[in-house]
Amino acid sequence: MAWTAMPLWREAVMHFNQERYGILVEQCDMAMQDHFAARQEAEMHPAPQAKAMVSAGELGLVTCQDYDIYQKRLMQWGLRESELAQMRLIAIEARASDLDDVVKIHEIQF
Repeated sequence: MAWTAMPLWREAVMHFNQERYGILVEQCDMAMQDHFAARQEAEMHPAPQAKAMVSAGELGLVTCQDYDIYQKRLMQWGLRESELAQMRLIAIEARASDLDDVVKIHEIQF
């Protein structure tokens, strides 16, 4: 009986946690993009302001720790990586209005 109930359990956990997980996905994604852009700018134009921007970007990555902790908690509740990946895609697609937005979100700019 437990084996048949597990998919229903996972669906319930995904549904209940989708909004919060989606917010954390978005915040971490934006923090990583900001940090990446700050590092690129600092390499191209070394200046005291650029170093400050990199430091601010590193501080922003704290949100990724919250995301990681929440993800680990969801795994403890029985979600597998495939379900977490599905939740991430739902979160990304929710904030994208068209295909160009989805491509921009997934693309790392150089």
